[in-house]
Amino acid sequence: MKINKQDILSSVEKLSRTQKVLVQVLILAVICGLSWYFYLSPALDRISSLQQEVESLEQDIARFSIQAARLPEMEDKFEIMERELILARALLPEDAHALERLLASFERLGNEKGVRFLLFQPGSEEVHSYYASRSVQLRLQGNFHDLVSYFDELARLDRLVSLQSLRLNPVSGQQGERILLSAEAVLLVYRSLSQAEQEARDGG
Repeated sequence: MKINKQDILSSVEKLSRTQKVLVQVLILAVICGLSWYFYLSPALDRISSLQQEVESLEQDIARFSIQAARLPEMEDKFEIMERELILARALLPEDAHALERLLASFERLGNEKGVRFLLFQPGSEEVHSYYASRSVQLRLQGNFHDLVSYFDELARLDRLVSLQSLRLNPVSGQQGERILLSAEAVLLVYRSLSQAEQEARDGG
C-alpha cells in the first residue's frame, strides 16, 4: 500500500486545533522517548559507572597516601627485621650436619678446658615452625674453675645454645687439696630448617 503524502497532509489539515496539539505532543513524546532510549540512558549509565570508578580511585588514593606516609617507618622496620634474620641465620646451623659438628665442638671444647666427660647424650630432635631443637644431657667432672670456664665458653659460641639446667656436686671419696666437682647439665641447641624441610613440613 502506497502512502500518499498529500493525503496525510490533507488528513492533518482536517484535524481540530486540539487534535493537532495532541498529535504534536505525541510526536514530541516519541522523539523524547527515542532520544532517552538511544542516547540519554546509556550516557547516564556511563556517567554513573564513571562516578563509581572515580570514587573507587579516590579511596585507593587515600589508602595509598596513608601507606606512602608510613613508607619510611616500614623501611626502617624492614631493615631491622633483615638484620635480625641475618643474625638468626648466623646463630643457627643450617642443616643436621652442621648441628652434628656443633655437638662435636662441645666435647672438643671440654677437652681443651680439662673437663672429663662422663656422659654426652644428645636427645631426639623436635621440629618447630622454622627451626628444630635438640637437647643434650651432659655429665662432667672437673674442678670448679675448669667447669665454670667450660660453660662460659659455651655461652660465647657463635651459635644459639641455651643452658636449661645445671647441678654441681662434690665428688665423694676425694683426698688431697684438689676438689673435683660433678656437673650435670642439660643444653638445648637449635638449627634452622632447610627450604626442603619447610616445604615438606607444610605439605608442599
